[in-house]
Amino acid sequence: MRDDVYISLFRVLDSEQQIITRTDQKAFTMLSLMGVFMVFFLVHFTKIQINWFNFSMLILYLGAALLALIQLIMVIHPRIRKAENREDLPEINATYFGGITRFKSAAEYGKYLRKIMEDDTRAYTMFANQVYSVAQINKYKYGHMQAAIKSFAVAIISELLIVMSVAYSRSLPFLFGN
Repeated sequence: MRDDVYISLFRVLDSEQQIITRTDQKAFTMLSLMGVFMVFFLVHFTKIQINWFNFSMLILYLGAALLALIQLIMVIHPRIRKAENREDLPEINATYFGGITRFKSAAEYGKYLRKIMEDDTRAYTMFANQVYSVAQINKYKYGHMQAAIKSFAVAIISELLIVMSVAYSRSLPFLFGN
């Protein structure tokens, strides 16, 4: 029974960690796309004839692009709150980077981990807490990623509307004369 429980926990933990990796990759890809679209926009910014429509789309674009950038940064560098102290958890969480680096050597870390693993309840609680914490990180990242996608879409649509407006205003004299 013990091995089955740990195997299940490790599978869930691995799945949650893969979700974190994919979310980070999506955020970096969206940041790159934002950069490409912003450079494209800046190159053509001087060609924009300011009218009320273009001005309002420009304000919408800048606000949405800024919001998308902030949301993407929150995905890449989440603000995580420290979990409340619980009496059933070990004094050092040996499954997290912060806990692992508190040991002076790998041997000391191994000895501590062996001690924790001897008590099934403490070991299970420690790993269950890690799975729960990683899932909370995923929830946080997912929320910011969804907001970033929506803001990105608004920014791109407003940028395309500005480009269409500029193209229309520049081609109008050629199509219909003066």
